[in-house]
Amino acid sequence: MTVLELRDVHRVHGAGETAVNALNGVALTVDPGELVAVMGPSGSGKSTLLNLAGGLDSPTSGQVLVDGTSLQSLSRKQLAAWRRKRIGYVFQDLNLIASLTAAENVALPLDLDGVRKSRRLAEQALSEVDLDGYADRFPDEMSGGQQQRVAIARALIGERRLVLADEPTGALDSRTGETVLRLLRSKVDAGAAAVLVTHDARHAAWADRVIFLRDGVVVDVSTRDQPEELLSTP
Repeated sequence: MTVLELRDVHRVHGAGETAVNALNGVALTVDPGELVAVMGPSGSGKSTLLNLAGGLDSPTSGQVLVDGTSLQSLSRKQLAAWRRKRIGYVFQDLNLIASLTAAENVALPLDLDGVRKSRRLAEQALSEVDLDGYADRFPDEMSGGQQQRVAIARALIGERRLVLADEPTGALDSRTGETVLRLLRSKVDAGAAAVLVTHDARHAAWADRVIFLRDGVVVDVSTRDQPEELLSTP
């Protein structure tokens, strides 16, 4: 079953002469085992697309479905539970909870669902992003890059069917950034689906497919068998 589907999705901000078409008729499907990268200039609609895919915003028209369920059909409480169990999200501004340690931040979605041994799973997830020994540190005791890796560990932990990442390697050095991309790729190869927003063509080259947005419209699509296109933007 397709994990993520956007059907003729429009998102308009504002009204009248000041209305802005953030997305204008976007159609997209992402299947299990597929990583899709989204590229485009600032203001092209990349983050809006992620917010809609993750149920953090609602389309003005069209449908967003995850595992065949329309997100618009869910109540606020149902949607929160749906996101927590099925969707991992790496926010551009991280959204770590300052009063929780690294391990507690990572384990939070598991704890809310009553998963046993969440601490052990959180420590394992932190180890996978090269943060051994940081489990009991608070966000303000870590660098920006370390905080970003905590956010990535939180997004990848558990049985998430869909991972959404908004510039997840932006504050990381090249070595750690590659580690994160390998983790994302391994999650996808194990059966998840993922959407990666990036400005870096080298990171987009990890994807199975790259879609290019401009002014809220998909203007081009490239695949892994088109390397010369993957490493350029329209």
